[in-house]
Amino acid sequence: MKIYLKQLCHLSIYTLLFFSCPTLQAATPLFQNIFFPLSTDNSLLCTTSEEGYSSINTLHQAIDFYEKNNPVILRKRAVAVLTDHSNKEHLEDLQDYQQDCQDSASINLCILKHYWGSKEAALRALALFYDTKTIIKHGENYKARRFTVDHLRVFEKAIRKIPPFMRKTISKAKPIKELDKVIENLDGGLQNLIQEAFPEDFATSIWSDDTHPLTFVPGVGFKSQVVAQVYSGQNLIIFTVKAFDKGKDGRLYRDIDLHYLVDFRIPIIVHEIAHTIDNFHFWNGKDELYYFYRYRKMSNDKQTLKLINEAKLALWPSKWFEAFEYLWEIHDGRYDGQTQEKLAELVAQYILIPERLKKSSPKTYAWLRGDVFKSIEYSGYDTCPNPIVRPLTWWEDAIAKVLGTYSQ
Repeated sequence: MKIYLKQLCHLSIYTLLFFSCPTLQAATPLFQNIFFPLSTDNSLLCTTSEEGYSSINTLHQAIDFYEKNNPVILRKRAVAVLTDHSNKEHLEDLQDYQQDCQDSASINLCILKHYWGSKEAALRALALFYDTKTIIKHGENYKARRFTVDHLRVFEKAIRKIPPFMRKTISKAKPIKELDKVIENLDGGLQNLIQEAFPEDFATSIWSDDTHPLTFVPGVGFKSQVVAQVYSGQNLIIFTVKAFDKGKDGRLYRDIDLHYLVDFRIPIIVHEIAHTIDNFHFWNGKDELYYFYRYRKMSNDKQTLKLINEAKLALWPSKWFEAFEYLWEIHDGRYDGQTQEKLAELVAQYILIPERLKKSSPKTYAWLRGDVFKSIEYSGYDTCPNPIVRPLTWWEDAIAKVLGTYSQ
């Protein structure tokens, strides 16, 4: 599938759409965030998993907008990126899809529908890619529990909470092409740790100009109990689907005796994207980044380190998921641990519960507003018209205790 990225003027899609290849001069530039614009109010937060996402008609409009001057070539390359794998079983499936779709009016869209097993999922993945430069696909672990159209819907809502200028910076990330050479002088034990932890997906789905779109994949992370994970120096987010879905509305929790009335997976996604913002906030887009190496990011920058550590968090967003978070650094609903985790939570709080953060840490709020978010401000969960959680009834509580962590 990667051969598609090298064809036609030997440039990436992104380069082609902005510069000189004659075939595509009239094409509409990608990644304009027109159909999935930034949302700073509470309209996407105060929703269940069945509300708030774009209609099928909007997805068609987005796809048509970007494909109108070059539908065949652009779609072919986009689908190649959205289904890019090295796993043998994935490649065999894609070969079967190719054969099954030979008589289809749109072979490439047909392949994407087969890949997702859903027409809506295929359209949503393609539209999100065209408009926001986000890749959502299966993981290299063929047997890992996969994303469904439900996940694409909530990803869409979370992506719209992140300013486009931040996501543009994130997409400049470079993968490490010669990892063995980069780490050859390190301690043997550390080399083994890096090799074991390095996710295979990070070597796939890249542009030929070495930019790497923000990418979501399912998997199990470095530790099986982790809900989602971002590795240092990367912009690939790995979600453990079963644990991640415990934040979905309608779940009952034994540990915290609450029934979620809105989709609380959004805070998880925002927190993880915040790690990628941390990773690439200061990067100039040119210097090589080395995996597991210390380089300048917000959470280790001398000028911001003290500010982050002295900040007083409001209610920790991930405290809402205490039933499946395994972090010892939680005290009275507030995080007191690694700086990089605290920074990710500060960013998440700025987006999701800004009213509380402004009171608990006004100095940090002002820094985030001025230096990080460029004066963009939000309305959070506290402005939702209805309660976002309610205590379990005695019957729900009894069921949750019998069934374990949660029930539905």
